[in-house]
Amino acid sequence: MLIPVLSLGLCIGAASVKAEETLDQQLEQPTDADHPSSGPWNVTLGLGAGYAPRFEGAKRYHFTPIPYGSVSYSGLGSIGPEGLGANIVKSGGFRAGLLVGYTSGRDENDDPHLQGLGNISGSLQMGGYAAYQWQGFEVRTKVLQAVTHSGNGLVGSVGVTYALHPATDWMVKVGPQLSFADSDHMKRYFGVTGTQSRNSGLSTYTANGGLNDISVGANATYQISPHWLLFGIAKVSELVGDAADSPIVQDKGQVFTGAGLAYHF
Repeated sequence: MLIPVLSLGLCIGAASVKAEETLDQQLEQPTDADHPSSGPWNVTLGLGAGYAPRFEGAKRYHFTPIPYGSVSYSGLGSIGPEGLGANIVKSGGFRAGLLVGYTSGRDENDDPHLQGLGNISGSLQMGGYAAYQWQGFEVRTKVLQAVTHSGNGLVGSVGVTYALHPATDWMVKVGPQLSFADSDHMKRYFGVTGTQSRNSGLSTYTANGGLNDISVGANATYQISPHWLLFGIAKVSELVGDAADSPIVQDKGQVFTGAGLAYHF
């Protein structure tokens, strides 16, 4: 779910790379309910290492840092790698609110296959989310629109997670997710213009908006002590629709794994 003590949290959020941003942050990051606190502040800070595709659709992988954690106060909102979230509506198991986040874009030097396509600038995003919890299940959707470098477009997701406790010190969250984007985002990340085609050697391609990713992920945490915990993350996804047909995509199937250590207080 979200980011560390204001300026620190925003730095961690901005450091997130595109490979991690394709993960469902709700599945990847802790929530207040995961690790309750006795006071109004609920803080979890951690860092790990992941093995991820160099870009969406890449066949090459690399190791990359994983920021993990959230800072929240009295259930009013939180800040973490997903961005800043403010709870506007809370009623029973339902909540909804506003999100402010950041996407890091893409650099043509990230992978030889991207040479000639040019860079995609990072952008500030604004949007909202809604979620409903029932017993161990949670259904969540979010939508974010780029407000700087607005040509990066709109992205969103709909997912379901189920939390279970196989042992006292263990918690596991698993679930599927659907990701979608508008035509601006799809053209920016998966389209190839005439100029890009001449520079890269890839065929020209126009990508339209719609569903672009189907995935299943899992997040497991192990409580080492009252404050320290280990976390592990895994996700398998498949690019679909116009994203899957793009000449930029080398492999429709994508895998992400990672693990790390966090401190809760």
